[in-house]
Amino acid sequence: MVKHRFSVRSNQKGFTLVELLVVIAIIGILVGLLLPAVQAAREAARRMQCSNNLKQQGLAIQTHHDGFKYFPPGGLAPWGSVGSWATHILPYIEQSTLAAQNTTNNVDVLRYRGGPTVFFCPSRRGPESNISQGGRYLMDYAAATPADRPNSWDQFWYGDTWGLGWEKAPYNGVIARGGVDATGKYIGAKSKMANITDGTSNTMVVGEKQLNPVRYKTGDWHDDAGWADGWDPDVIRYTGFAPNSDRLYDNQGGWEGYRFGSAHSSGMNILLADGSVRFLGFTVDLNIFNRLGHREDGGTIPDDY
Repeated sequence: MVKHRFSVRSNQKGFTLVELLVVIAIIGILVGLLLPAVQAAREAARRMQCSNNLKQQGLAIQTHHDGFKYFPPGGLAPWGSVGSWATHILPYIEQSTLAAQNTTNNVDVLRYRGGPTVFFCPSRRGPESNISQGGRYLMDYAAATPADRPNSWDQFWYGDTWGLGWEKAPYNGVIARGGVDATGKYIGAKSKMANITDGTSNTMVVGEKQLNPVRYKTGDWHDDAGWADGWDPDVIRYTGFAPNSDRLYDNQGGWEGYRFGSAHSSGMNILLADGSVRFLGFTVDLNIFNRLGHREDGGTIPDDY
């Protein structure tokens, strides 16, 4: 039996070094073009989640008003055992179990035991990574309190940080300084829906707060007591100063710790008293921004703010 052998000759050549380098360069260019788009898509998703966090907070704040006939109080003083608005909405953001752990009528115990995800913007950090400042869970949002006029000071404390003396001061935000003290007495004013004479769609309740990017996971003097704080920049910020990007922290003329802001590129999410959430650019006019924080100043807010 005769066996035939066939030989196949190929004229194909392998890649030259130059061709290989060209292919690698093209792939690098494509990756370089694709990466920003991927990052932009991820940031858009994070910004949407941030907006949803505020919507949940807004629904909880409205539900508190429906039940108590006034908005959640802002607290009495920093580190106060009474707590701020964030502690009062726990039952309405599916955190009743966490709220029930406050068996000593001292919210200090809560800040070590949990960080509800709706209190954190995913563009910055998550609650699982915020066990800092001695084990306290921090906070990325704050309620708004206005100034008498832009860049004026001090209508945040009205001259009294720790004690009383401020209780008759005109705190004109939707979340106002006040609360029930250790004796069961309510101190300060109760902010109600009827007080929002500027219109609920023209009044800011909560927004993202400005933080130092290098201290996201270590905390700061205004980001140390956490979401269970009392009346303090941890959970309250001032519309008397312009909001800014986190990237401008320490490079904006001062008043760090009292400003609103965000990790987003051009603005921040804000919750309005009607429960809606809007994205507010950092270029917003400061007069308009301060009016947004005031529930009854009678100022005009343009539709395109």
